[in-house]
Amino acid sequence: MPVTHGVAGSSPVPTAKIKSSVYQSFFCEPYFAMYFVYILYSESAKVYYKGFTENVNARLEEHNADKSRFTKNKGPWQLIFVQRFFSKREALIREKSLKKCKPEYFRWLSTQEINVVHEFT
Repeated sequence: MPVTHGVAGSSPVPTAKIKSSVYQSFFCEPYFAMYFVYILYSESAKVYYKGFTENVNARLEEHNADKSRFTKNKGPWQLIFVQRFFSKREALIREKSLKKCKPEYFRWLSTQEINVVHEFT
C-alpha cells in the first residue's frame, strides 16, 4: 500500500461538512430554542389556520383574543396539531408546506405520533 502523509492506506480527504440540521441547530441556534408549527381549527367558521411560533400557548391566546388579522372574529380556536423543530428554518419550511394542504390531511395529521399537542392543552 502506498504511504500518504505518513499513514498507510489513507488518502488526504478534506473533513466532511456536517449538514445535519440537528447538529446545526444544537450549535447554532441561541439557547437551544425550540420552534413549533401548529394548526388551529375554528368550529364556528369551519376553517383551519396554520402557523409558526416559539411559544404555542401564548400564540393560541393571541388568536383567541382576536390579535391576529386572519383569525380575528373567527374563534374560538382549538389547537389540533403541534410539531416540534430544533431549527427555525425547518419549521418555516414545514409551515409553508402545510399551507398548501387540504383539510383531510390536517384531520389525519392530528392523529399521528409527531403531534405533540397533548403537551400544550
